[in-house]
Amino acid sequence: MNFYLKTFLVVLLLTAVFYGAHYLIVEDPAISLIKTYSFLGAATFITVSALKYVFGLVPDKLGFSFLALVFVKFGVVFLLFPELLSDDPKLSKVELLGFLAPYFIFLFMEAAIVIKWLNKN
Repeated sequence: MNFYLKTFLVVLLLTAVFYGAHYLIVEDPAISLIKTYSFLGAATFITVSALKYVFGLVPDKLGFSFLALVFVKFGVVFLLFPELLSDDPKLSKVELLGFLAPYFIFLFMEAAIVIKWLNKN
């Protein structure tokens, strides 16, 4: 099976599972869960695909590429989710954790996928 299709299906499945679990746990999220998981799933797929491409071109620069893509994703988060920075209705620690937990889960998922295919190569 093609790497990109396999990665897409894995990310889609894990996104659906994490979304379902989060939806059952949180009653009224301050930040839309569907928006959060849609962004994180798409960003994870794009990041892993870009890293696969970079690995094919310059394998020794993979770490720098991963770091750059993490910073880009972090910046896009603040563009798409301005409520994380806003002071008007300040988010509680639980509401902030409701966003940060999936963010780091997807970050670890990216790292795990990349480590898995790097070990195969």
